[in-house]
Amino acid sequence: MSAMQIVSADSHIVEPLDMWSKVLGDRWGDRIPHVLKRHNGQDGHFLVTGKQVLKLPEKGGAVAEAHRDLYEAGFLPDKRVEFQKRAKITAETLYGSHMLIILQSPHRDALRASCEVFNDWLADYCAYDSKRLIGVGMVPIDDVAWGIREMERIVKKGLKGLCINVALAPELAPYRDRRYDPFWARAQEMNVPITLHSITGNIIDPFYPRNPREGEEAAGTLLGLYTEALATLANDFVFGGILDRFPRLKLIVSEFEIWWLPFFRFKTDQMTTTLSKKMNLPPLKKKPSEYWGSQIWAGVIGDPTLEDVVKRVGPETVLWGSDFPHVRSIGLDTHEVLARTFKDFSETDRERLVGGNIKHIYGLQ
Repeated sequence: MSAMQIVSADSHIVEPLDMWSKVLGDRWGDRIPHVLKRHNGQDGHFLVTGKQVLKLPEKGGAVAEAHRDLYEAGFLPDKRVEFQKRAKITAETLYGSHMLIILQSPHRDALRASCEVFNDWLADYCAYDSKRLIGVGMVPIDDVAWGIREMERIVKKGLKGLCINVALAPELAPYRDRRYDPFWARAQEMNVPITLHSITGNIIDPFYPRNPREGEEAAGTLLGLYTEALATLANDFVFGGILDRFPRLKLIVSEFEIWWLPFFRFKTDQMTTTLSKKMNLPPLKKKPSEYWGSQIWAGVIGDPTLEDVVKRVGPETVLWGSDFPHVRSIGLDTHEVLARTFKDFSETDRERLVGGNIKHIYGLQ
């Protein structure tokens, strides 16, 4: 792998936990993310997200135990670039950590304010080295006019893409509703890739249950988390007509792995052929499977089905990400891990999977 440009399509920063309260003060009260030193009779560090309360380790926040010595790379850009150079990584696409869960908050006005704070912080972080640090902002779009303004604002500040909720709250109109079309149109016009990232929908993070019942059901919750994007893709972006109405819109499905891709493509194609008379779905301009690799891409981190799935769906469809510095991520051993992971792939396919595809999506040099 030493001769290849390694670009992670899914890495993370770790937000300073007090940044929201420092900027927003008490304007939004308990509706903005904030830290508690005591919760439910326990002492510690707890982050209130608006929907969950996360009990955090004393040091490093969302940083994995394996990367404790690198935890400063999560929030100090100079340390991040130093890490990249040591790991021989060309660049990383950077998402939030706690901000992913915060995007679930039902307090819509406070959430928008919190996203603005995060986006400003991330833009400053990435400005340290805009070629290596590819920032993805957080932009809920239930308020379409605000969403467009925030997209325009953060792109001017240097962020390259944006993350929306993987699934909207049930009381909101679905993405296929025409009220959102001005947002998709502007994203297409500005060539801004949109990401559906796990833990930004309606399913809670199973690592932080809110009560004993949720703790007992954490296994099922985690499995449900890994399929939450499928309904949004099928109902809204494919059969909801978004991809047909906006044929240059780019959509990344991140941190759901790729085992489900052959099933999804087969079943959605079947809905337009043998099942079409039963389902009465709207006609599409092409087969559902044909949107993949041209308008939709899926991220992989550590899926054991990788080789088989890539053979079935094509290397142009899949984006590798390190997930650094989260619990299952890889760090300084990136090249060694990738050499094992992609040993049976051709050199051309390896180059596409570990950097070429994401460089193409973001127009990176």
